Amino acid sequence: MQQTFLIRQNFADVDDLAVQARQWNLDFRQLDRGHFKGELLQFGVKGVQIGDVRFSRSVRQKGVPPRDMRTIAILANPDFQLRWRGKLIDGQSLMVFPDGAEFSSVSGAGFHVYTCSFPKEMLSTVGESMKVGFVDEVGDGIDAFRVEQSAVEKLRGLLFKICNSVRNERTALSHSVLSEQVTCDLPREVMRAIAQSRGNCPHVTGQKRLTALARAEAYIEKHARGAVRVADICRAAGVSERTLQYAFVDQFGIGPKEFLNVFRLISIRRQLHVADPRRTKVADVANSWGFWHMGQFAADYRRRFDEYPSETLKRQSFT
Repeated sequence: MQQTFLIRQNFADVDDLAVQARQWNLDFRQLDRGHFKGELLQFGVKGVQIGDVRFSRSVRQKGVPPRDMRTIAILANPDFQLRWRGKLIDGQSLMVFPDGAEFSSVSGAGFHVYTCSFPKEMLSTVGESMKVGFVDEVGDGIDAFRVEQSAVEKLRGLLFKICNSVRNERTALSHSVLSEQVTCDLPREVMRAIAQSRGNCPHVTGQKRLTALARAEAYIEKHARGAVRVADICRAAGVSERTLQYAFVDQFGIGPKEFLNVFRLISIRRQLHVADPRRTKVADVANSWGFWHMGQFAADYRRRFDEYPSETLKRQSFT
């Protein structure tokens, strides 16, 4: 059984937050311009992991949840919406992460979510005791549920109470009351919410468009250092330029050309963040990603990250 742990930290860089999330394999990319502010509260109690995560900016989220566990997520803000695995998620939705499978979502500014990762046998035992069955049996394989308002409010309220207890008191993780809430009350409320669900959340992105977007992203990731044109991305995605433009704006809020530029800038930032400033020149890194006009590059970089590339290099994590 996993040991008790606690992570509570504020972040000015989305990459730092993604790295610190324990047992999650994450790739977060900030889509909009401006200074990032994030908060991660993550803790473990008797094998259960709970996360309370907040972002100030729009973020493209990809990754894999903790393996050999079942992960559930619920928006902390009932008025917020996001796209998750092609579905529209709102305050009355419950996300059930596929076992060991990659997830993808796009969240806007003001994102705030609770995540719960349970040992598989725990949810199985709870489901049997409640006579509702295992999570996949109850939900018939659905990964995003519409939940009765009373059930989702009760679950959200319990998570708020648990997280605030840990946030406000350092010794809360050793309390028997909190342990009972995390290992007994919480899994029961999760299973009750799923059992009382009203079916699948609506799809807002069709499978054909999701496939085209996935192909386009894969092409950009592979060829971003080269001379990529929008026409090249369209051919890789198998759709027209107009269709690709609409799909990107609808999904990410920006077109494919800007998405490519954002991908390159983020990649440069990541490279500068771990580079040795004694041996690295910003211009060399920028050139390797297709930026040749240093004045324009520095201006674009600063608009997006609220700092110059030279500042990123100076505060890098190289040791």
